[in-house]
Amino acid sequence: MENGGGNCDDREIDNRSVLHYELGSYEKTKTTCFRGTLTFSLRYDFIHRVLMLHVIRANHLNNSQDKTSTPPHPYVKMYLLPERRNHCKTRMMKKSSDPEFNEMFSFDVSYNNLPNRMLQFTVYDFDRFTRHGLIGNVIMRDLFDKSELLQWTEYTMQIVGSQEKNDFGDLLLYLAYSAKTEKLFITVAKAYNLRPMDITGASDPYVRCEQIYQRKRIKLRKTSIKRANLNPVYHECLEFDLALNQIDETNILIQVMDWDRIGRDDLLGCCVLGKESPTKEGRQQWEQVFSTIRSSTTTVISKDQSSLLLPNGTITTINEIDADNVEESEARIFLLLLCVLL
Repeated sequence: MENGGGNCDDREIDNRSVLHYELGSYEKTKTTCFRGTLTFSLRYDFIHRVLMLHVIRANHLNNSQDKTSTPPHPYVKMYLLPERRNHCKTRMMKKSSDPEFNEMFSFDVSYNNLPNRMLQFTVYDFDRFTRHGLIGNVIMRDLFDKSELLQWTEYTMQIVGSQEKNDFGDLLLYLAYSAKTEKLFITVAKAYNLRPMDITGASDPYVRCEQIYQRKRIKLRKTSIKRANLNPVYHECLEFDLALNQIDETNILIQVMDWDRIGRDDLLGCCVLGKESPTKEGRQQWEQVFSTIRSSTTTVISKDQSSLLLPNGTITTINEIDADNVEESEARIFLLLLCVLL
């Protein structure tokens, strides 16, 4: 038996954070993200008070969409989330798309605490000279999915890889502008399907918004950091002073960053809102925010801005604001945006 240990991550661990992992959220990509299957079994040892893990095998592994690529050199890292300081790791199997690991591990955890834990398996392709390639992840959310683990229970789960090369995820924003106070409010709601940048198969994302006027940065605002999270939820409001006569020459640069303790933070994706946005959507969305403000001082939300189709297929509705309850001197427009990161 090999106990979960190994090298400890020296980062501060936020015990409330987990790797949010929804298979359904990957269905929006045109090509499959499945990278094979992983077979393992679980049992709880009441005598030693540990969760026993038997990593049996992986099948049909591939680290790209190119089926003609050479077989990987796979190995697997395991974490019992949300704790990430200790992990287990299998040995590396040379040139095998169907490796037989047959290795035993254990995690120190009380039986009563198992409903609050999740198992993360991250499958890597070993490379002697460069950074090891990420094949994909398996997240087992419910440890009691098939049994109460009183005896060995076997599972076979799909390994999910990252998105397409040109898919960096989506960012959901709410924009509000007050003509009375001349302030722009950007509420960063959540992000979907961000790319994993860390060796653990996760990222520590935060969102930074730069207000650029006449091509000069005049204000920078940031959200909090969400640890080990590819689908972070923020619901944080960032406030900017924006005079009406500066709207046409103002752009908002929105960047999703991966926080790193050592070295520079990595860029996960970005988008621009404003007349100088490189995308048609960025220019149109900025214009929609202020079109009603310019034409009227009455609070209005047009029908085409009152709902949005989210990635999970549901419709989110923004209720119209009753203009009678708003002072005539204050014109305010709300817009919900789903920005595709570039």
